[in-house]
Amino acid sequence: MYAVLKAEETTVRRFYEAFAAKDWDTARGCFTEDAVWHMPGRSPIAGDHRGWDAIMRDFFAKVAALSGGTFRAELVDVLVGSHRVAAFQHATAERAGRKLDVTACQVMSFRDGLIADVRGHYSDQYQLDEFWS
Repeated sequence: MYAVLKAEETTVRRFYEAFAAKDWDTARGCFTEDAVWHMPGRSPIAGDHRGWDAIMRDFFAKVAALSGGTFRAELVDVLVGSHRVAAFQHATAERAGRKLDVTACQVMSFRDGLIADVRGHYSDQYQLDEFWS
């Protein structure tokens, strides 16, 4: 099983590299067609984003637009468990004179080597919601 999860770690790293480069074709290739990104909170980007098109349109594109393109998610480490992989990241952005600076753990489930489910956990959910609202 470790070899499988090691391959999934590679997928996570490839996704974060593609996200940073805004290489959306490569990013799309890291997800299953029916992937779900669960974004907690009460902000305009919160909710369950189902399928790549919704993840892109209702989450990534909104994050870029709301932050004026300043949003950055730096991958700090990839934590490999027996059933899931977690991406530990540092996220920053600026918006309307406010600054976002949070750490997050994106817990991911996989299917056939691709990301099928992402659940975000943030160091300061209140700050995150306030920033995006």
